[in-house]
Amino acid sequence: DINLDEQKRNDNLNIIIDETDRLNILVNDILNLSKLESNVEKLEKSEFDLVVLIKDIIKKYNIVKETENYNFKLKLPKKAIVYGDINKISQVIYNLVNNAINYTGDDLTVIIEVKEKKKTYLVSIIDTGKGIKKDELNIIWDKYYKNERNHKRNKVGTGVGLSIVKNILDRHKFIYGVKSDVGRGTEFYFEITKIS
Repeated sequence: DINLDEQKRNDNLNIIIDETDRLNILVNDILNLSKLESNVEKLEKSEFDLVVLIKDIIKKYNIVKETENYNFKLKLPKKAIVYGDINKISQVIYNLVNNAINYTGDDLTVIIEVKEKKKTYLVSIIDTGKGIKKDELNIIWDKYYKNERNHKRNKVGTGVGLSIVKNILDRHKFIYGVKSDVGRGTEFYFEITKIS
């Protein structure tokens, strides 16, 4: 049956395209990480509105929201003027949101929250997934660490995302961390310098 053959060929082509995309992302992530690790790129710090940045990033997930019913809950102030390298902080947020998408629970909910503190804004990205065991919390930042926790949606990310996050936040000297309750979900957070 010619139609069946064509369908099979299209399916195979789609698999090849998907895998090529994933390989491309992996190569870029590894290049990115090696640049960060070798301190080739200087941080280019400036003032920017974190709220605008987060909203722009979440817009890019519209396709995931529409096709797979993901629910992004944003708890943001009207504006949050901060100081840092906007491109690098953007990478941090992307990687943390990708991570949350991969691991969130059946309600497909990802929460992004920004709270004002005295000298910083606290950014939290929360999923509702199975959580991370206490003895694994320290090693999740390691290169190529892959958690086996309910990783049924390996759509985005390559296993080096959290390493990139760690590197960028270390270079900014920002406080960051992770809190997790097994069975209830995980919160990744970081603080970013506030411009008052």
